[in-house]
Amino acid sequence: MNKFSRNGLCFWRQGLEEVVVNKELCAHNPDPEARTQSDPTSPSVSRSQTQHRSRGLSQWTLSLALILVGLYFLLFFRYPVVINSPGPTFDVLGKTRDGVPLIEIKGAKTYPEGNGQLRMTTVSSLGGPGSMVNGLDIIMSILNPGSEIIPEESIYPRQLTSKQIKTIGLQQMDQSQLAAESVALSSLGYQVNITWTAAEVPKKSPAYGSLKSGDTLVSIAAPNHPAMPIKTIEELHKFLRELPPGTQLKLEVTRKGNPVSLQFPSMAAATGKGSQLGVLLNSSIDVPLDIKFHLKDVGGPSAGTMFALGIVEQLTEQRITSRHNVAGTGTINLAGKVGPISGIPQKMAGAKQDGAEFFLAPSENCADTVGHVPQGLKVTPITTFNDALRALELIRQDRGKDLPTCPQSK
Repeated sequence: MNKFSRNGLCFWRQGLEEVVVNKELCAHNPDPEARTQSDPTSPSVSRSQTQHRSRGLSQWTLSLALILVGLYFLLFFRYPVVINSPGPTFDVLGKTRDGVPLIEIKGAKTYPEGNGQLRMTTVSSLGGPGSMVNGLDIIMSILNPGSEIIPEESIYPRQLTSKQIKTIGLQQMDQSQLAAESVALSSLGYQVNITWTAAEVPKKSPAYGSLKSGDTLVSIAAPNHPAMPIKTIEELHKFLRELPPGTQLKLEVTRKGNPVSLQFPSMAAATGKGSQLGVLLNSSIDVPLDIKFHLKDVGGPSAGTMFALGIVEQLTEQRITSRHNVAGTGTINLAGKVGPISGIPQKMAGAKQDGAEFFLAPSENCADTVGHVPQGLKVTPITTFNDALRALELIRQDRGKDLPTCPQSK
């Protein structure tokens, strides 16, 4: 009797007959070839499948890890940049959503009807202390030709908090509004009283010990220079620039309501030739009308020029605006000088989006307009408040083509 295995079964051959017996009886001597071909638990098959599953699991884990890292840098990582984009514009001759004039004037007859549009412009900023710029924000700004990405440290000092930045912005807005009131009313012949008070007298200043904090400056004189009333800081600076350091000054002040005469030498100017007083000053402006600005959640000093134009328009029977939509920007000081601002490309883009045909820009910002002027928008430079008034007059006469423009080549 011979024993053999076929297809995983055990056979016993006796003569010409083959008898199938219980498989377990042959367990001690299985057919290696049959086992290899049919048994799924073969060691070689198990090892191959395990290796395949291991490779698949590793690739899936790596892919998931890369996706999670990508999502982190796209959505949750804070990039130290600020993104500036075109912000909303506001018609300073218009009204708020509550129906209140954006510039409300009491104490004089106003002419609020039939005016054109004078739009102050803004920049929408994302980033800085208390704000987050993620990867998605950066991608969207790259795709938006009107946006600009700026390093955070070039705009905000590291030690400032978001609350402090907001406070500074609101203070700058208040100061620009006060300067706008003074310049606009002065141009219309109103009496505006401006006083300058010593806020701080540093120990290194030659005025230390003579001038006191709280003293109100009345006039200043020097050898061969007659007494000059102190009305604007620009006039005071001009007077001092003509004097060499160490020139004996005679200062008339008011201290607690009493007149006081002071004498002390001038201090060398911080930059350039001439002298300085060496004192920190505060201004106080007394205007004859009650003017309120109903503008919320906007900070900074750049709307001063447009505010001043808006005040003049409301108090002038003969219109200074026209059917043409005019936008603009620029700081303004008490002497009526228009100063530079930041974000000029975004402000021009915002003005064009809101239908402006003309844009009044500070002369010192002309270089910033190169390559950024939207099609159909004429940008004219202004240096003083009177420049802005003359530009509006030409526009009202449909002589906009005669306006100067910023050169568009560097």
